[in-house]
Amino acid sequence: MSRTEFRRFSAAQISRPSRVRAKALKVSLEDLRALPQQRLRVAFNESLPNSEAIKPILGDLVISVSASGAQVVGRVQTLLKLSCHRCLAPFFQALSLELDERFVYEDYLRGESKDNRERELLKEDFVEAIPYAGVIDVSDVVYQAVTLATPSYCSCGADCPGPPKSKNEAPQGKSPVEDGCDVKSEEPMVIDPRWKNLKTLFSNEET
Repeated sequence: MSRTEFRRFSAAQISRPSRVRAKALKVSLEDLRALPQQRLRVAFNESLPNSEAIKPILGDLVISVSASGAQVVGRVQTLLKLSCHRCLAPFFQALSLELDERFVYEDYLRGESKDNRERELLKEDFVEAIPYAGVIDVSDVVYQAVTLATPSYCSCGADCPGPPKSKNEAPQGKSPVEDGCDVKSEEPMVIDPRWKNLKTLFSNEET
């Protein structure tokens, strides 16, 4: 589950976190359980390939484990390069995204866990199954969230000039002659020689 916010910002406004630099970040659930609070806080800073983001995706994330599974929460932001679907011009749009991705142990989903109270609360939630000794690919979680948050229909704004005009399209309200187009005069119709006798016959009947 994630919440998306679009706004404008400059690259200088993005501060680089100083805790942990995440690159192709993958976190083992067993390693998380060994931590005192069973959670890890990271400063995400990664350029994701095959996405519309032209700047590194930056943000603070917290990965934690519980009796039923694991969770990735936090906020990330980046800059997208998009193309307007009306005028086809490229434009830039800031993306700010809140992450709340939940993973539930496979045996927990199968009902093998003893704690049924928490399991009832998860029935209506959107969760992903994960092995008890699994690994969370945090980079992929962020990539999927950014991809889903990228607009499917892009507009550069209220001042969009609209679809580009064709080079041969005359301005509205002007004829091709007024617009300076070279209009060819109609050529005389060429009569098939085989019809010449009929033409003579019809001419005699009219007289």
